[in-house]
Amino acid sequence: MKKLALILGVVVFLAVIAAAIVPMWVATSAMELSGAGAAAILFMILGCFAVGGGLMFLVFYSARRGYDDDAHLGASGRPPDPPE
Repeated sequence: MKKLALILGVVVFLAVIAAAIVPMWVATSAMELSGAGAAAILFMILGCFAVGGGLMFLVFYSARRGYDDDAHLGASGRPPDPPE
């Protein structure tokens, strides 16, 4: 029953999104996009991937090096180990 409710919820969510996007897409279909506009969109997409990838790299780097162990131990209620 939970699986059916989840699937139905996702379908309803996608239908609502499509109902909002399709009229906008149709209304703007006659507009032209210049080369500068296409380049700006491309750079924005590449920039978003670069920022996201950089942040994910920093998360994994910090976790592997142990830089965030003290914060994790502090949140769990255990006192951190004394420095060596």
